[in-house]
Amino acid sequence: MFTVALLFLVLTAFSLNHFEQQVDDPQRSELLGWLFITLWIPIFVESLVGYWRSEDYSWKAGGKMLLIWLIPPYRLALSTHPGGRCLWLPIIGWQRPDRALFDRMDRGFGIPMLFIALLILPILAIEIFGAKYIPLHPELRLFLNFGTSLIWLAFAFEFIMMSSVAEAKLKYIAKNWINVAIILIPLFAFLRSFQLARLLRLGKTTRALKIYRLRGLGMRAWRGVIALELIERVLRRKPETRLEHLKAQLQDKEQDLTILRERIRHLEASIASKQQPNETEHTPDP
Repeated sequence: MFTVALLFLVLTAFSLNHFEQQVDDPQRSELLGWLFITLWIPIFVESLVGYWRSEDYSWKAGGKMLLIWLIPPYRLALSTHPGGRCLWLPIIGWQRPDRALFDRMDRGFGIPMLFIALLILPILAIEIFGAKYIPLHPELRLFLNFGTSLIWLAFAFEFIMMSSVAEAKLKYIAKNWINVAIILIPLFAFLRSFQLARLLRLGKTTRALKIYRLRGLGMRAWRGVIALELIERVLRRKPETRLEHLKAQLQDKEQDLTILRERIRHLEASIASKQQPNETEHTPDP
């Protein structure tokens, strides 16, 4: 199932650039649609069987199954089966999600993702300085499409794996909003392309060209967001920046501990006040 989910993610990455030159190719669009359905069906069935076998029909279990149905690549790290608390990872095998695994994966993704983000530099150089040569040299267009798909695939894979292992998932998503933007912007452009293809078949060329320009602007914004992420990743590796980051983490943890201690004292006082009248009622008269 890890392989099936990974193939779904790779197919999505390929589809992001499908309409770059082939906006009027309905046969290829239909083939892609059937490939998506073929990969989605086993993920749908397997998660449903796991949900039934787990005998856990809570909202949390149902939400996990719904997430896998709506975003099949999350099957890379999530499972509805009874043993779903552990996840399988390439090379290191079965692991239990915890803080230690999160830190280990964060360190493991660091260097590879830095090199992936660096790919945006030659892509930007070609887009800015070599735009007139792209129509004359198909290999440049191929490099741009492959580089764009590879960057999106790597960021999507990292985000899915890290958000699945993170203890506070919403906090991780909010903290890594740039990664969310990197993943979502091309998807919005992809949906625009579907609309573009429909309009072209209807003959509404003027409106279609406007949408195509919007798509181009969206992809330029995407490359700019990746450039920001690259700068952040480079700065994050400086000792001074890492020290400030760790101090900020320590401050957050200390605030969380203060809040927890206050809640514990409040609950202890509440329990003690409820038990005191009961003890008085059971005390025998002298």
